[in-house]
Amino acid sequence: MARFTVDPNRVNFSIQRKGKEYNLRVLQRSQAIFSTLLGLLPSNYRSTINGPNYTQELRAVAVELAKIELALEDINLDLDYQKTRSEFLFSIIGYLIFLNNRLPGLDYDDQEFRTFFLNLIRIYFQGSTPKSMGDAVGLFLDTEFQILENFILVRNGSANLDISDQFGFQVGVVTDNQFPSEVFDLQSSLRIVLDIVRPAHVLFSIRFIFTDEFIPSDETGKIIDSMRWEMASYYYEDYRSYWAGLKDVDRLGKKTCKSVIGEDHSMDF
Repeated sequence: MARFTVDPNRVNFSIQRKGKEYNLRVLQRSQAIFSTLLGLLPSNYRSTINGPNYTQELRAVAVELAKIELALEDINLDLDYQKTRSEFLFSIIGYLIFLNNRLPGLDYDDQEFRTFFLNLIRIYFQGSTPKSMGDAVGLFLDTEFQILENFILVRNGSANLDISDQFGFQVGVVTDNQFPSEVFDLQSSLRIVLDIVRPAHVLFSIRFIFTDEFIPSDETGKIIDSMRWEMASYYYEDYRSYWAGLKDVDRLGKKTCKSVIGEDHSMDF
């Protein structure tokens, strides 16, 4: 392969400079450099064997130069974000879009991590559109969901929205009548990516949609009318120590007690 050109058959693009493939590349590159260095020497210093000390020193220099050249070739890979190595994706791309190092909960391997970042950059460059926001939500959901813009719902006569809700949208996640696993982590991740894509003046809400299910109560499948209700009352017990009441009070202050029977004091509290 030509120098400073990526080998299409190369497999390992890690920053760890070790391994069988890397050592083979160093060997091939250092051999070419070693031959070039030998060609710079006068004829009386050229040897066909590796015995002389100067050949050993030139070979060591060739190995180090080969490592430097391979490192420079790898740096060229990082100039294009689509080819940037996974170890540098966050330092080169992530800090541009994630605020305050807020990363969503990711349990990804190297390839999944790389795919997530590249998809997020692609979505980011699409602009703040409903499609972009839907694509961002789709990074974390493999179930059905909806992106509903409030101003369209108001235009169609939605009862619970008005003109004050025009700058907003709703994310409706269709469920199988139960919340997704790790629902709080999911909501946090969705809010992080939506904060990246959405316009700054737009607010949003995340809803989980449950579907009612009808189960017939008999074999005919008919709906049987029925009604059930419950009534309950919660109040404090009257623990007043004196409940007998006063019949009358004469001029001399004599009091006559009389039991209170049948009086309604419910409005007194």
